[in-house]
Amino acid sequence: MRRVLIGCVLVAAALAATAAGYAVANSASGDAAPALAPSSSVVSTITPSTSTTAQSAITSSPDPTRPLPPKPRIVRDPIPYGPRRLAEMAAYAKRHYGVRSHRLHVRLIVLHFTASGAGSYPGVHASFAADTPNNGELPGTCAHFVVDQDGTIYQLVPLSVMCRHAIGVNDRAIGIEMIQATGPSSHWADQQILHRRPQIRSVLRLVRWLQSTYAVPKRDVIGHAMVNDSPIFHDLEGWRNDHTDWQREDVLELRSRL
Repeated sequence: MRRVLIGCVLVAAALAATAAGYAVANSASGDAAPALAPSSSVVSTITPSTSTTAQSAITSSPDPTRPLPPKPRIVRDPIPYGPRRLAEMAAYAKRHYGVRSHRLHVRLIVLHFTASGAGSYPGVHASFAADTPNNGELPGTCAHFVVDQDGTIYQLVPLSVMCRHAIGVNDRAIGIEMIQATGPSSHWADQQILHRRPQIRSVLRLVRWLQSTYAVPKRDVIGHAMVNDSPIFHDLEGWRNDHTDWQREDVLELRSRL
């Protein structure tokens, strides 16, 4: 009788361990890091694997004991983004990324400046709102945020929706535009922003908040000029970026201030 009881206990323990292992494996399923909802703490997700590649893919999380950066003051000024434009974005995503969806899954933050085409915030907003073809395709270009020279942060598009702002990463990237003319060179323009205190302070506050909200590491805060070299870059049509806004050396300087 004693042997029977011991055997039953051992079987029950084995079954419990198996069930626990199955629950852990299934709770960590998925092969792409989705956009994380705002939270005071972010939990790392680990895909079950013993390979070195899988271990390096573990999403690092902010320390839950440290306070998150505060959300900066943001003025909501949405551009028209109704069903027609959403359908255009989904069709674009199907052609270029292979998935018919307008949903954004954040992995990157891409920095831009507006160049000479639109020298003021109203002009930039009107340009993005117009939904005119770019490179022969719809929807038109846009960015999620525009930061004016006085430091005002405007949000034009929800963070759940893609914007066309950087070829090859629109399905994974938040776009931040800054009001600034190109002038003699892109490096010169980047430096104007970096030394314009009201504007760069707002940019840094916005980037810090987005990083903490979506668990974006510093290495994935990049300039438009760096997008083609990102490991996240992909485009089924073979398109490439030709923009020079936010040079690598200037992005490194911005990262050092985050």
